[in-house]
Amino acid sequence: MIPRERMKAFLAGGRVDRIPCAMGACETEGLHNLAYHRLKQVLGIDDPTNRVVTFMFNASFQLPVVNAMEGDCVLLGSRMCPSRLWGPGSEADWKDLDIWDITIQVPNDWSFRQDPDGAYWFNESSKCPPGGLYFDAPAGSGVASAFDGADQPSPKDFAPPRELPEPMLRRLAEQAQWLHENTDYCIFCGEVISDLQLTPGGMQAWWMQMVEEPDACHEFLGKAVDAALAQLKQLDEAVGPYCDVLGIGHDMGDTRGVTIGPDLWREIYKPHYKRLFTEWHHITKMKVNLHTCGSVVDILDDLIECGVDIINPVQTSARGMSPDALVERFGERVTFFGGAFDAVLLPKETPADVVYEQVKRNIKTLNRHGRYLFSGVHNLPGDTPQEHLAAMLAAYRDCRPQREGSSRKEET
Repeated sequence: MIPRERMKAFLAGGRVDRIPCAMGACETEGLHNLAYHRLKQVLGIDDPTNRVVTFMFNASFQLPVVNAMEGDCVLLGSRMCPSRLWGPGSEADWKDLDIWDITIQVPNDWSFRQDPDGAYWFNESSKCPPGGLYFDAPAGSGVASAFDGADQPSPKDFAPPRELPEPMLRRLAEQAQWLHENTDYCIFCGEVISDLQLTPGGMQAWWMQMVEEPDACHEFLGKAVDAALAQLKQLDEAVGPYCDVLGIGHDMGDTRGVTIGPDLWREIYKPHYKRLFTEWHHITKMKVNLHTCGSVVDILDDLIECGVDIINPVQTSARGMSPDALVERFGERVTFFGGAFDAVLLPKETPADVVYEQVKRNIKTLNRHGRYLFSGVHNLPGDTPQEHLAAMLAAYRDCRPQREGSSRKEET
C-alpha cells in the first residue's frame, strides 16, 4: 500500500498492511530541530533543509526524511508558522540562522539577535541562554504572562474572528494541491482554526471566573465555537479535498491530572466541545486530531463522546497514562498518536537497548486494536541522543508488521 492509500484505509477503520508512521505530521508530534538534525544522520540523509515550524523550535519533516523513515504523513502548515513549507518558491520564505552548532531555516518574518555572552533573542520577547535549547520569556523582561492581572473583559465585548485571512487560505490551498499532486503522502493540516484555549483577563482570572461566573464563561466559549465552525467551513473549502486530518490544541492536563479537575471541565468545557466536534464532523471529512498534554485519562471518555478521533501526544509519564491502562479502557474507541518514546521516562542517560525495548513494548501495546499512529511523546527534545533516535526507529520497524488482512479489531 502507498502511504495515502494506507492512511485512508486506517482512518476509515479498514485493513492496513502495517502500523502507519506519522512522526512530524503535526506541530506537537515531532523533533526539536537539533534532534531532527541528528535524525537525518541516523537515516543517512544529506539534506541541508532544517525549517522551524513553531515557536517550540521543532522541525518541519521534509520529504527526503519522511521517505527514508518510511513515513506516511506530512504536515501541510500551521498558523504558528508564517512561511510556506511546500511547493515551488517556498525557499524564498526562509532565512538561515546559525545556532546550536547547526544551521536552521527560520521564517523571514521572525527576528533574532545575539548577545555578547552568546544568548539569542527571538522577536525581542524570548531568550535562549548560552547552552540552552529553547526560548522563554526571561524574568524581568517586561513580557506579559498569562497570570498577569488585567481588567476582566465582558463576554459581550468578545468577538473572535469568524473568517480566516484570505492569504493564509490561498497559501494553504496551493500547498495542499501541490502535495496531493506531487507526493503519495496523507496530508495533515495543523492548528489553523480558533480553539477554546481562552484566558480573558489572564489565566488566573479565567480560572476564578469558571467557578464564580460560569454563565459568562459559557458565553465566551459559545462565541469561540461559533468562530471556529465558521472558520472550519472556509478551511474545508480550501484544503478539505486534499487533507484527511485537522489539528486543534488545548492543554487540559498536567502530570497529575486535569488541571482544573474533571468535574469543572465537564461543567464548563464539555458542552462546547460536544457542539464543536459534532458540527465539525458534519462540515468536513477531516478527522479531529486533538493535542492535549498531561494526564487526561479522567476525561478521555468525555472527549471521545464529544467526537475526538485522534489524541496526541499520549504522555505516558503522566498519571494514569501508561499504554496498558489506556488501551484497556479506550483502545477500541480512539486513535493514539504518539506515546512510543517519552523522554521523561527515557532520559538521555538511558542505554539505547533499554530505549529500544521500551519503545517496542509501547508500540505493540498501543497498537493492540490497530488504532495507533507511530511517533514519540510531543516533540522530542534537542538533547535526544542519536543512539536513542536510531533505537526508536529500529523498534518501530521491528514491530510494525501486522498479520495479512488484519483489521482494527484484531490484535497484532
